[in-house]
Amino acid sequence: MTSLSRKATRTILAISMVFVFAGGGTLGCGGASESGAGPETAASQTAPKAEEPLPGEEVVEDSGTLDILSDPPQDVLLDGKPIGKTPLTNYRVKMGSHDVTFLDPAEGDRTMSVNVSPGDHQTVKLDHPPKIREQK
Repeated sequence: MTSLSRKATRTILAISMVFVFAGGGTLGCGGASESGAGPETAASQTAPKAEEPLPGEEVVEDSGTLDILSDPPQDVLLDGKPIGKTPLTNYRVKMGSHDVTFLDPAEGDRTMSVNVSPGDHQTVKLDHPPKIREQK
């Protein structure tokens, strides 16, 4: 191998490695992988897809998301409106203060307030205190 062809090989290898590390692709020798992903399809598979709107409010720039959790699952009100049963994840809300109410017929409803800033992701979790049993 001449020094010119070695230099060309190194250059191609360096460019390939930059492509792999920057683009998240795969570098392999030989034919296509089992999945059939060649250079054309590898780029399209790693390209980010547009996110679909999450449940809750319409997508707006001044919004955040909430994970609303409880054990056992309970119906939930957000600012007085029913939004479903826990667990609720990535529930989109407008920025500002919101009241999250857990409907619990056995122990009484509980309301928690949360303040959401643009881009926030917060968790609202209802933890029930442990039951105390008397020893006999």
